[in-house]
Amino acid sequence: MNNRFSTLQRIVIGAALFAPVLFGVSATEAGNSDFPKPAFNAEGELLRPDFRFREWVHVGTPLTPNELNPPEAPFPEFHNVYIHPDDFDYWKNTGTFPDGTVMAKELITIGSTQATSGTGYFMGEFAGLEITIKDAKRFKDEPGNWAYFSFGHSYPLADSAKPFPTEACNTCHETSAADDFVFTQYYPVLRAAKASRSGQVMTSESEDFKKLVTAMTDATDNVFKPTAETPSVDSVVPTERQALFKYLREGSYKNFAAKESALHPSTGPHTKVDLPVRVFLDPKMAASLRAGNDSHPAGAGIVKEMYDADRKLQGWAVMVKTAADSAGGKGWFWYEVTSTTDGSKPVAVGNGVPLCFGCHIAGNDYVLTEYPLR
Repeated sequence: MNNRFSTLQRIVIGAALFAPVLFGVSATEAGNSDFPKPAFNAEGELLRPDFRFREWVHVGTPLTPNELNPPEAPFPEFHNVYIHPDDFDYWKNTGTFPDGTVMAKELITIGSTQATSGTGYFMGEFAGLEITIKDAKRFKDEPGNWAYFSFGHSYPLADSAKPFPTEACNTCHETSAADDFVFTQYYPVLRAAKASRSGQVMTSESEDFKKLVTAMTDATDNVFKPTAETPSVDSVVPTERQALFKYLREGSYKNFAAKESALHPSTGPHTKVDLPVRVFLDPKMAASLRAGNDSHPAGAGIVKEMYDADRKLQGWAVMVKTAADSAGGKGWFWYEVTSTTDGSKPVAVGNGVPLCFGCHIAGNDYVLTEYPLR
């Protein structure tokens, strides 16, 4: 799920959430627990669940602070993650997530970094709420049948929410999550529950656990690494790392005729959702999009400027097609850097980077840019 940037204002949806049937979610389908599952309104929007989700099974609290992800982390808050009790029981007994699975992610700011116990990261205030639901009927066209919703990143929260675009969440979860679009590699509660089916709960000292952690760490690291060689290609945008960074710093791409007229909020994971970005199309890509081609030509490229909340340029994302055949994303060169002064540590560089093509697979020949440009 994509996340971001107080005093809690408790807003209870009320009787509608507890009705036996509301637009396809029934008391029977909700399971045997005393906790109702979220429901949808007539427009297909998810209604915000009552705050009793905090009484569901807590599976973990990831934290990726800015200090460890300079210049700015995509998800800098604490994320308290909960799974509905019925779905947890099913997972524990079968090792799979049932249709109808609901998970909640509550965002909490980093408060103090000092406490009587020492220096660290300590929770501040409630900052937002996100929900993910697996529903084969309602989301039959979504990868894995999962949909992701946000009720906002500041209070008061919205009463209802539409699902995020596929490219904003599903494709990244599909590429990087260990179990059915769920990042179980980061939730020992889920891993232990799955293992308990055989009566052999893994501990941090067990060989099985060590092998699992190694495999998951390798898988996570590998999503940033290229999976194919970058061939020479006739392109305005360079594909050699040093030459590309120099090109970007010089701003040569700004001379492209096809470019967005202004900054607009991002809907993808390059920066935090809603932070400003701006896209520039090289002549080959502009011509291909203008023609409505199903496949873009070798050498066609896109440069995306990425900005921080103060609208200051903080880096670039680049994609260049290096062959006529996209080859499942390996025929594309991918690049991202989150600095405008140091190009030595790009987030990704090379052909076939799984994290990149996993998100872009939802586009037309891996291109998600809307055309005509904004």
